Amino acid sequence: MPKKYQILSFGEALIDFTPTSEGTYVPNVGGAPLNLVACAAKYGLRTAFVGKVGKDAFGKLIACTAEKCGIDTAGILWDDDRVTTHAFVTLDDTGERDFVFCREHGADAALTSSELPKEMLADTELFHFGGLSLTNDELKTACFTALDYAADNGAIVSFDPNYRPLLWKTPLDFVAACNEVLSKVDILKVSLEEALMLTGERTEREAVSVLTSKVSAVLVTKGAEGALWAKGDRVVFLPPTKACTVDTTGAGDIFFGVFLSAMLSGGYTPQSLDGEKAEVFGKKACYFAAKSTEKHGAIPSIPNFS
Repeated sequence: MPKKYQILSFGEALIDFTPTSEGTYVPNVGGAPLNLVACAAKYGLRTAFVGKVGKDAFGKLIACTAEKCGIDTAGILWDDDRVTTHAFVTLDDTGERDFVFCREHGADAALTSSELPKEMLADTELFHFGGLSLTNDELKTACFTALDYAADNGAIVSFDPNYRPLLWKTPLDFVAACNEVLSKVDILKVSLEEALMLTGERTEREAVSVLTSKVSAVLVTKGAEGALWAKGDRVVFLPPTKACTVDTTGAGDIFFGVFLSAMLSGGYTPQSLDGEKAEVFGKKACYFAAKSTEKHGAIPSIPNFS
C-alpha cells in the first residue's frame, strides 16, 4: 500500500520579513523545510509538515498558507508560551540574502520528542529536515527521534544543513552537529561553502569525495555557477539557468524540492538513481530555482510546474 505522504518535512516554519524596493518589509511565510514541502506540494506530491509555531497571528498565517499550498498541517504544533519565529531578510545588489533571526523565544526551537505525531512519521516515503533542527539539544533529540522513527518505517532521509552563522556558537558546532547525522542520511544537499566546511577540504573535488563516502547521493549548489550531483565516483555537472535575479530567498529549497519531487515521481530512490536521470532532474531543478529568484520571497516565488 502506498504511503500517505510522499514527502514529510520536519523543522522550522517562520516568518521572513522581506524587503521591498520601496524600503519596507513584507511578512512572507518561510522556513527552509516548509519552503521545500510547499514546492513539492505545488509539484503535485502528497505532502505534510511537522513543526511548532506560536499561537499568534503569524502562526495562524503559517498554518493557513500551508493549507492553501495543499500541505497536510495535522503535524503543526501550537505553543501557548512562545512566539512564532521570524527573521529579517537583507539583500545585496545581486539579490543574495542574509538573515537576522528573532528566535530566542521562538516556538520552532521548543519542539520535544513527546509531541511528535508518530503515525504521520511512519506513513511517508521521504523524511526531510534541515540544520536548524540541530541547534539546541532538546530540538536535536526530537529531530533524531523523528528521523529514526521515519527511517525505521522505510522512509528515505534527505538533509539540507542550511548554515546560518547567527544560530550557532561557532562554525565547529555546526560542523560537529551535521557530521553526527550524516550516517543517517540518504541524500544530502549542500552549498559549496557548506561542503568545504563539513569536510575540512580545500577543493570541491576533495569535499565531494568525502561526502559521497558517507552519503548515497550528494547535490552541491553553486549559485549562478550551477550545481552538481554526485554518487560514488560519478559526478554530473548541472548547468545554471540565466535569470533576472532580485531575491535568492528560498532558491535552494526550491532546487532541492524540485529534484526530490522529480525523483519520487519517477519511482527512484537516491540509491537507484543513475547519472542520466539525475542530470534530467537536476537541470529541471536548476531551471525552476533560477526562475524563483526573479520574485521576492520564498513560497510566493515557487514557479508553476505545468
